[in-house]
This record gives sequence, structure tokens and C-alpha cells, in this order.
Amino acid sequence: MLEDILRECDREERRPFLSRLRTRILGSKPVKERIILCIYRLKVLKGKLELLILRIRKRDRELLNRCIDAQRSGDQSRAKIYAEASHEIRTIFKIVFHCKLALEQVILRLETVEMFTDLTSSIVIPVSLVNEVRGKLAGILPSVSRQLGEVASELENLIKAAGRVEYTPESAPNLTEEAKIILEEAKVLVEVKAKEVFRSIEQPTDLEVELA
Repeated sequence: MLEDILRECDREERRPFLSRLRTRILGSKPVKERIILCIYRLKVLKGKLELLILRIRKRDRELLNRCIDAQRSGDQSRAKIYAEASHEIRTIFKIVFHCKLALEQVILRLETVEMFTDLTSSIVIPVSLVNEVRGKLAGILPSVSRQLGEVASELENLIKAAGRVEYTPESAPNLTEEAKIILEEAKVLVEVKAKEVFRSIEQPTDLEVELA
């Protein structure tokens, strides 16, 4: 079931060591070390999205095969159910893949900030983009969404502490122009990737060709 896949990928692991590490770093450590932890947390969350993407692709293949079997047996009602389930899971795939690409951009930007902390006055930290991703995942992966909210809050605190970089508050109705550009680029890539992925899934195997 799709719900089981989402629940499994959204499960938050309890790791005392990481909790202690986070507390130490976020206490009174320099900005650079706090940025490093934010990067780490984002990479962990990106890994969860990548795992979900793999499981979604596997599930879609299963649904497609069942749909084909139902059509061959003349059970159109059952075939329709599988087709609708496949459509639902592909919609989620696009959302999750889009969010993964957006997080990759945020991570790259933070890695740049971490390398050139003296130039933070000229580098924008895309907090609004993190909040946008958090919003998109709220109804799919609540735990991941909540953790993204924590990262966004920490990034806002970092910006305030540095006192040099402006940010878009969480309550702002619009994204920054840069965040909009990143999301649009990611959207295009998602459509291209989705077509490639699902075209390969729909390509019949040699066995399927023989049975046709």
C-alpha cells in the first residue's frame, strides 16, 4: 500500500548521538559549524526522499503489471482501479522528486556559504525555498516536513545572528525571485525525469512480449 510506503519512509529515527551533537553545535558554536549541521540534516532528509522515489518506482511497476493482467483477463473494473492507483503514485513521485531537486539546490548553496563564510553578505540563503519544500511535503511526509521546518528556523536564526544576510520570513506570502527560478528549473527537470522513468517502467519486458 502507498500509505505504508510513505509511513515507512517518514519514520523518524531516534539517535541519541545525533541529538547530543545537534545540541552542542546549536548552543554557542560558530556560524560555520551550525551551517555544517544544517547541511547534514538536509542531506539526511534528501536521502529519505531518494529512498521513497525508489520505492515509488517499484510500486508503480507492480501496479502497472497488475493493470495489464486485469486487462488481459477482461476485468476492466479492476484494471481501472490499478490505473487510478498508478496515477496517484506518479503524482506523488513528481512532488517528491521536485522537492529532492530543490533540496539539492539548497544544500549546494549552503555548502558555498560554509566555504566562504566571509562573503555571506553577498550570498543569499534560500530559507523561503526550504519552507516551500516543507509545505509541499506536509501532507505526504509529515515528519520530514517538520524537520525541514526546524532547519528553516535554524537558518533564520543563523541569518539573524550574522546580521548581514537578508532572508524571507516564513510568514511572507511570496518566494524570493531566486527561489522561484530554482523551483521552475526543478519543475522542468521533474517533467523530463518523470517521462524517462515511467517510459522505462511501461516498456514491456521480453517475457511480456512473448505472452502478448
